[in-house]
Amino acid sequence: MKATILTVLGALVLLGPAADAHHSHPDFLVDQDATVEGIIAGIQFQDPHVLITVRAADATLYTVEWQAAHWLKYHPELVTPVNGPVNIDTLKVGDPIVVVGCPPRDPTRHELVKLKAVRRLVDDWLWTCRRPDARIWC
Repeated sequence: MKATILTVLGALVLLGPAADAHHSHPDFLVDQDATVEGIIAGIQFQDPHVLITVRAADATLYTVEWQAAHWLKYHPELVTPVNGPVNIDTLKVGDPIVVVGCPPRDPTRHELVKLKAVRRLVDDWLWTCRRPDARIWC
């Protein structure tokens, strides 16, 4: 019994930092926000993160790392004006959007992580992880 407990505790000690490191972004300014507006050039609705490629007006391509696909499906309360899950059909290539997230420390990298908002401009659909009336914060 002691051996089993020690094995489990050892695994937790070893795996704990790896799980935390997955969500660590030391190369991004996580205390700052940046906004990118453009057209969706590509979208990969998958786990562990949904990836969106946004083409800005100046033709710069930005890679945007969103939440996990399964997580977005199960938190419809973060969508307005009508609550609903984010799924593979929610956003399409060609949709004009605005995204808000954390920028990289290196300004030559065109990426955002830890998204705070995604707005589809044609109908004002909005996903945000900072809604004060929602219990879930991402």
